[in-house]
Amino acid sequence: MKLRTLLTAFLQLAIYLATGAQSLPDRKYPSHALLSDLEMVRAAVVTLHPGFGRFGPREEVLHALDSVRNVIASSDSTSFISFFRMVNPVLTKIRCGHTKFFPPMKGFPFYFFTDNLIPIIVRFDNSGQTLVIRSQHPEAVGKYVKRINGQPIDSVLHALRAQLFVDAHVQTSADAQIQQYFSAWYADFIQSGREQFTIVLADEQGEETTVGMAGISTDAWHELNRNASYLISYNHLSFPSDTVAKLRIATFYPQQGDKYFRRFLDSAFVQIGSRKVQRLVIDVRGNEGGNDGLGKHLYAHIARNDFRYYDRIEVKVKRKRDVPNRGNVYLPRFIGLARWFIRKDAQGRLLFRKHQNLGMHRPHRQAYTGNVTFLLDGLSYSVTSEFLAVARNENRGMFIGEESGGAYQGDNSGTFAIYKLPATGLDLGIPLAGYYMAVRPESGISRGIIPDITLSPSREGLLSGRDPADALLAK
Repeated sequence: MKLRTLLTAFLQLAIYLATGAQSLPDRKYPSHALLSDLEMVRAAVVTLHPGFGRFGPREEVLHALDSVRNVIASSDSTSFISFFRMVNPVLTKIRCGHTKFFPPMKGFPFYFFTDNLIPIIVRFDNSGQTLVIRSQHPEAVGKYVKRINGQPIDSVLHALRAQLFVDAHVQTSADAQIQQYFSAWYADFIQSGREQFTIVLADEQGEETTVGMAGISTDAWHELNRNASYLISYNHLSFPSDTVAKLRIATFYPQQGDKYFRRFLDSAFVQIGSRKVQRLVIDVRGNEGGNDGLGKHLYAHIARNDFRYYDRIEVKVKRKRDVPNRGNVYLPRFIGLARWFIRKDAQGRLLFRKHQNLGMHRPHRQAYTGNVTFLLDGLSYSVTSEFLAVARNENRGMFIGEESGGAYQGDNSGTFAIYKLPATGLDLGIPLAGYYMAVRPESGISRGIIPDITLSPSREGLLSGRDPADALLAK
C-alpha cells in the first residue's frame, strides 16, 4: 500500500500504542540521549532504505548527519523541537517522499503551537506569489503575503521547502504540501512562540498594508480550510459533452475497497465505450496514491498495446535479523514470508519478484483507445505518478497541469519499518522497497512527469474557486 495519508494514520496509531512519555517542544534532552537516537536514525537509513543514494549522493545525507551530531555534542542538552528541526531536513535529503519523521503528537501535521496557528489559507497563483484565499481577517483575502513577523515570504518558503519530503528533485511536490498545510508547517519549522502574527500584505498594485493577527486553534484552521479545493474528492465519471468523457480519479485507496474501485472502473469504461467519445480526460490532480495494483488496472483500460509497468523492485535486506535495532522497530508480520520471494540478481541487487505489476500486461478487453488528456499536479503522487509515468512512456496522450509530485523513474514505498526513537519518542518511517518503472531513462536530474501544457490557477480563479482546467478543456 503506497499512500502518504495512509502511512500518516498508521504511524499516528503506532504513536498511541507505543510506550514512553510525550515530549513537549521545549523539553530539554541530554546530548548523550539525542546522540543515541541520531545513531539509530543513521543505522536505519543506511541499512534499510532502498532509495539511499538513488536520487542524490549518499555523502550529502551522511555529512549532514555528522553536522547535526557535532551541534548536539557541543551542548549539554538540546530541546525537543530543536532536535526535530535539525534532523528532519537531513532526512529530506534522501529525496524520498515516503520517508516520514513524526513527533509523538496527534493531528498530522499539526505538531507544535496547535492553539496559535496563522489564521490564513494560502495558494500560489500563476504569478508565483503567495495569495491569501481565506482568513478570519477579511481585509487579508485577495492580498499577497510579503512578510511574516519580519521575515520575507521568499525566506519562509525556502525554509519550508527544505523541511518537506519529496521524491527526487520535484519542487512542485513541496509547494503543493505547503499550500495544503501552510500554517501547520510554519508552526512546525519556523514559529518560535505564541505571540501575535504581524503580516505584511500587498494588493495587485503592490501597495502594502500590515495586519496583526491572533493565532487560532487546529480545529478553527480546519474549519477555515473546509471545501477550499475546487477538485472533486471522490472517483467520478461525467460527460461534459457528447464527445468528451471526464474520469475523475481522486484516490487509488477507495474506502469501499479495491473490488469497488475495479467495478467502478469497469462500469465507467462500459459507459465510455457506449458513447461516441472522442476525448477522455483523466483527472488525477490531488491524488496522492493508494493500491499500486489499481494504477496498473487503470492504465490497462487505456492501453493500446501490451505494456510493462514495473521493471523491478529492489530491497536492502532479506531477513528480519538483518534489521538494526530490532527492539525499537515495528515490522509487519508478513515481512518474514517476503524473504521467500527475494532473490539476488547478476548485479548483486536483492529483488522482490512477487508482484502483480511485474512482467508483461495486456490491455483490458474494454480498453479505450482514443485520445486521452491527463490532468496532473504536485499532489499526483506515488501510485498516481507511477500510472502517469507509464502513460508518458507509452506516449498515450497529452499532459496538462503541473509537474507530478512523484518521480518519473519510480519511488520507494511498499511496506515500512517504523522506528520509535527511545529518548525522544519520535517515529521514523522507512519504506522497504524501491520501485523502478519500466520506462525509458531520463537525462539529467530525476524529475516528475513534466506536462506538455503548464496550467496554473490565476488570482481570480483561486478567489472564485474556479477550476483553471475548465476553460482549457472547453476549447
